[in-house]
Amino acid sequence: MRILQFTVDCPFPPVSGAEIRNAANARALASMGEVLTVSLTGAPAPSPPPNIRHRIIEAARGRASWYRRSPHPTMHIIPDDELAEADALWGQFDPDLVVIEEIVLAQLLTLASKHRARTVLDLHNIDSQTVADRIAGLTLWQQLRGWRQNRRKKTGARDADRHAAAMADQVWVCSRADGALLSALGPVNDIKLIANPIPDESVLSLPIGAERYRDLRLCFIGHLGYFPNIDAVKQIGRGMVPRLAASGRPWSITVAGKTPRDVVRGLCAKHGLQLIENPPHLPELLGHAGYAPIPLRFGGGTRIKVLEAMAAGLVVAATEKAVEGLGLQAGRHFLSSDDAGELASKIIDLSATPQAAVEMAELGRAFVRDSHSLAAIETAIKQAVAAIPLPRTG
Repeated sequence: MRILQFTVDCPFPPVSGAEIRNAANARALASMGEVLTVSLTGAPAPSPPPNIRHRIIEAARGRASWYRRSPHPTMHIIPDDELAEADALWGQFDPDLVVIEEIVLAQLLTLASKHRARTVLDLHNIDSQTVADRIAGLTLWQQLRGWRQNRRKKTGARDADRHAAAMADQVWVCSRADGALLSALGPVNDIKLIANPIPDESVLSLPIGAERYRDLRLCFIGHLGYFPNIDAVKQIGRGMVPRLAASGRPWSITVAGKTPRDVVRGLCAKHGLQLIENPPHLPELLGHAGYAPIPLRFGGGTRIKVLEAMAAGLVVAATEKAVEGLGLQAGRHFLSSDDAGELASKIIDLSATPQAAVEMAELGRAFVRDSHSLAAIETAIKQAVAAIPLPRTG
């Protein structure tokens, strides 16, 4: 079997949540045949895993990120030269299966009618819901002032989700909640749940001991160019830092991730957060901290930062939005509140009883180890692919 995987960024090495999911999917698909990953940004992967090759759409090199030049709220309106190059690569490789990352690249589905391969749309988020959440988070004045524009954005995002899901032969989602949101938009051929992986299973060996949780050492990791994560950094700075400072105890918060925007740099400088840009090795960062603050208010789908933190033995302190669809139990697997300040208070309280923190960390790690290992992801993908008749005839 030959499998073609289109992604926005090169999946290797996997750093951000999207790359981590794409890399895990590629590895699982490589167990079934030859995989060619094709990305629109990044550099050629220096050493992809066995049975995986990587190419870049050369026409896209040097151009601004899609969201800076696309008139659509969620889709990349792919220029003709980039689309023609993708079409040529598709024809040359002659795949049996094509996996397309996210609604952002959904325009590539229009090429399927020229080729025989079946298609999978891999949704890391339900983008129409993310757009709606972002607009709902605006002040009332902002919503009223931009009412027509916001309505167009929401309609455009819903139409894109609905149309792309109906075009693909199969759609992968990250959680049952995302599957329900997608089904509510209209008819979908086939939805399969493909959970997200633990990004680096080596973190499962990081020690869990009482000393780790006595100190107020916090670490937030995520793509720092993605607006839900930018908003989370705002919540950490404005809501959590004052509570931690008021405790009278030493504290530290590390914010680490890929391509931080200037607003993130400003927030970290203003609130005393340590910013680590494009961290080369995450296990060391995760092992140094005891708590993972994740006060997400927007977004959906991947939840990889939650899985990563729990696998590494951190106690996660998160909003319900951050853990939505994972099946975690508040108070058992993680600390829960929709208020960032309250999350900080719960961390402070738990650190006074570090053995209780140990128990929560162990339960969190066991949960993700059992449900989100690479072996579990590979099994789910094999079963999903087996449900698609290959190759398509006619």
